[in-house]
Amino acid sequence: MNDTPDIVTLFKSIQKNPYQGLYFAVILQAVLDTIKLKAPEEDSLITLHRDQAHSWIFTSVGVTCENFEDACTFAGIDPHLVRQFTQKTIDVGDTENVRRNLTTLL
Repeated sequence: MNDTPDIVTLFKSIQKNPYQGLYFAVILQAVLDTIKLKAPEEDSLITLHRDQAHSWIFTSVGVTCENFEDACTFAGIDPHLVRQFTQKTIDVGDTENVRRNLTTLL
């Protein structure tokens, strides 16, 4: 089995309607922000966005967790699937290829 996270499966897990698409786009942007590689002299705002996106996706209790899980519900996808996909992407280390593919979905 390929170690690269399956982007197509994640995308196909939602039904095509505008409301789900909007929430899915928000979630994808958070994933993109989370997996963005740190550049040596990047702007502090990029670092802040990465940290906030990571917290939004991976926080397991509290309002932040509820907000993320609600967004996933509205998008019609399982929050566990998004967390698993994001973590696998980080672990595999092929973030640039995954980012490129995710960007095409937006």
